[in-house]
Amino acid sequence: MKISDIIKKSTISSNLNIKSNLIFPLDINIDQIDINEIEGEFIYFEDNKKIIGNISKNLIAYLQNKKIHNFFPDIMDKIKEGIIAIDENGKIFYANKNYSKILGIPLYHIIGKYIQDIEKEASIIKVLSTHKEIFKKNNYIKSLNKYVDVKILPLFIKNEFKGAISIFNDITEITNLNKEVIRISSVAEEYNQKLELIKELKNSKIVGEDPKYLELITKALIVSKTDVTVLILGENGVGKDVLSNFIHNNSKRASKPFITLNCATIPESLIESELFGYEGGSFTGAKQKGKIGKFQLADQGTIFLDEIGDMSFAMQAKLLRTLETGEIEKIGNESNIKVDVRVIAATNQNLEKKIEEGSFREDLYYRLSIITLEIPPLRERNHDIILLINSYLNYYNKKYNKNLNISTKAYSALLEYNWPGNIRELKNCIEHAVILTNGDCIYLENLPKKFQNKALEDKFVTLEELLNKKEKEILLNSLISNNWNKEKVAKILGIGQRTLYRKIKKYEIKLP
Repeated sequence: MKISDIIKKSTISSNLNIKSNLIFPLDINIDQIDINEIEGEFIYFEDNKKIIGNISKNLIAYLQNKKIHNFFPDIMDKIKEGIIAIDENGKIFYANKNYSKILGIPLYHIIGKYIQDIEKEASIIKVLSTHKEIFKKNNYIKSLNKYVDVKILPLFIKNEFKGAISIFNDITEITNLNKEVIRISSVAEEYNQKLELIKELKNSKIVGEDPKYLELITKALIVSKTDVTVLILGENGVGKDVLSNFIHNNSKRASKPFITLNCATIPESLIESELFGYEGGSFTGAKQKGKIGKFQLADQGTIFLDEIGDMSFAMQAKLLRTLETGEIEKIGNESNIKVDVRVIAATNQNLEKKIEEGSFREDLYYRLSIITLEIPPLRERNHDIILLINSYLNYYNKKYNKNLNISTKAYSALLEYNWPGNIRELKNCIEHAVILTNGDCIYLENLPKKFQNKALEDKFVTLEELLNKKEKEILLNSLISNNWNKEKVAKILGIGQRTLYRKIKKYEIKLP
């Protein structure tokens, strides 16, 4: 094609005031222009006899020269992003080196192949049907196990769809780094929580190192910072009252009243007046000055309703109304009284079973159990039994001005016992022994009679054997409950993995 067929020769250049940086039509192929046919220094382009642009002869020569050297692939390969171009059928006709590097596939395995065969879930495939651009951040490519930020653009030539180009940046390292930062932050937060927990445990009456028990106390510490209603479950004597005190003392209401009511010890006829109070002379036998109920006494503070499972069905309805409205209905008072009270309830009964039996309100149960904390029985806390024995021994030594130790036989008997009465029973047992021991050591005969039967003495083992037995139980239970994840078990028990393996070998624990 001759230049005279596509452009107007620059014979009028001296009569025009047109700058040489005007844009020339993009559909003109530079390779079609023969510089030798150009007269003057510019080529002008016109549309309907109107000049629309120009280009200098020198610029044409420069571009033609660069075309010969073909710099385009080198430029594209210097770009850190991966670039791939496909035609309207998904066939790959271009990819730069970084695309090959990110995918880990040589270019000769890519060019001419269909993207559908290389990456079935590739986002660029969608553009083939929608002809719309796509921008995605932190996009996970499953087949590569990589994260990328991707821009996908449709290709149009003269308004006809001809394919798509995908430009993406491998951010896997950054994403993994962010995940590691988040993980480390979580570990640090967990560590800080444990430090706070240890600090609070030292300031409270709570003793324990069992992982499940510490997890419970951690939850209680978190819950204490809110005003949410808490239901504490557990057998008699596990320390439900101690846990409720712990929650209150670590709450924003700590400086306000902490009022308790045992629902099992108050006659049904009196529990309403105990909870809500009454006006003077409101019924026969009522005090002239009336009485302030527990809820009113606990205003701005916390009320602990122990043995909530023993509350009558009719009284449950009145309690539910107070929980929902924040108001109490004092006996003999026509107007309700507004109170601000945080409620903690506790029971050793199965409330869900009582609901089935029709003796406990389901709506009250759900209102009380927004947060449920279940205290494990002492027999499941293994090493904590030792800590509690020593703690109560120190306490009662000081109280009764003594300096007693515990003999090996007595210690063995205490550790072998099942403790159906839990912490309360253990506490009473140690106090009993301290009071009745006249010498400087607590022997088996100083313990309550249930510990002194002949069978227990016959199967007596050394303290070391007993502790080894307990340690093996702890290891085995931890391994089973954590799906034999030795790294996790070592972390939970606070020992190194080498120590864990040594103990597994020592106790001949068979791994799956």
